[in-house]
Amino acid sequence: MAYIGRTPTNAALTAADLADGIVSTVKIAADAVTDAKIADDVVGTEHLTANEVDTAALGADAVTGAQLADNAVNSEHYTDGSIDTAHIADVNVTEGKIADNAITLAKMASGTDGNIISYDASGNPVAIATGSDGQVLTSTGAGSPPAFEDAGGGMHTLISTATISNAATAAVTGMDNTYSRYLVTIDNLKCQTDARSVYMQVIIGGSVQTGTNYPYGNNTRNSGAGAAGNESGDSTFFKISKSDIGNSTGYNFSGEVTLYNPSETSQLKNIGWRSVYTVNNGTVDSNIGGGMYGSGQAAITGISIKMASGNITSAVIKLYGIT
Repeated sequence: MAYIGRTPTNAALTAADLADGIVSTVKIAADAVTDAKIADDVVGTEHLTANEVDTAALGADAVTGAQLADNAVNSEHYTDGSIDTAHIADVNVTEGKIADNAITLAKMASGTDGNIISYDASGNPVAIATGSDGQVLTSTGAGSPPAFEDAGGGMHTLISTATISNAATAAVTGMDNTYSRYLVTIDNLKCQTDARSVYMQVIIGGSVQTGTNYPYGNNTRNSGAGAAGNESGDSTFFKISKSDIGNSTGYNFSGEVTLYNPSETSQLKNIGWRSVYTVNNGTVDSNIGGGMYGSGQAAITGISIKMASGNITSAVIKLYGIT
C-alpha cells in the first residue's frame, strides 16, 4: 500500500486512542463481553430482560425471605407433605382446621386402661381416675370433672339363670352376704295341672324348710272381680299367687320375689313378692304380697318354687344381687 509522506509505524491500539463513546454495540462481536469484563455491582434490573433469570442462574439457597414479597407464596408452591410440625406454631391448629369426624381414637393420647378424658374449668384436658367394677361415672358439679363412684341403690347383678322344663320344683340358690338384697324373677311359668296356685319355701343350709313357719298376706286386683286378698298365719309355704292359675294355651305366671337381708343372722327374714298371672277362669290377677319366715334367724341361702300339685311345665328363673 502506498502512503503519502512517512509510512505509519505499527503499534497496538490503546484506550487512549479511542474517543469517548466511539465504540458502539455493532462493533462488539456476539458473546465478546465476558463476566470478567463486567465490573462488580454494575448490572441493574433495567438491563435484565423480563423473565430472563431462570432457576439455573440462581445459586442454591440464594432466594432468602428478604427477596420474597409479603403474602406472595401460596399453596401451589408447596411440595406435598412439606409442612411438618416444626413449621406449625403452637396452638395454631384450630377447630376450624379439623374436618368433621376426623379425629380417631388412634390420634388421641393414650392413658391408663379405663380412664376417661374430661376438661377442667379452663378447658384443659384431665384424666379421671380409673373406676372399679360396678362403679358409675357421675357429675361432681359445675367446673369439676366427673368421677367414678359407687352406684346408687337398685343396681342389679345377674348371678344365675335357670330354664325349667317339666320339674316338680325349681330351686334357686347362691345367696350369701355379698348383697344385702336378692331378687328372683320368674318369667312365663306354666303349670302342668289346671287351677293350681304357686308356692314358695326357703332353703337353709341346703335344705328346703317345710315347717309351719310361713305367715303371709296377698292383696290382689282382679280384672273381673276387683279387689281381693288372702292370708295365712300358720302355713307351710308362702302362697305367691292369690288365685289358682290356668294352664290353657298362652296362660302363664310372671313375677318377682325380693329377699331382704337373707344372710343376716340376728333378725327374722322378710320376703316380698309381686306377680301378674292368668287365673284359670280367664281373668287376670295383679298381686302384691309378703311374708316372714318365722323359725329362727339362720341365714337363708335360697328358695324353692313349686305348684300346689303337678309339675312346672316351663319357666325361666333368674337370680340377681341388688347393690
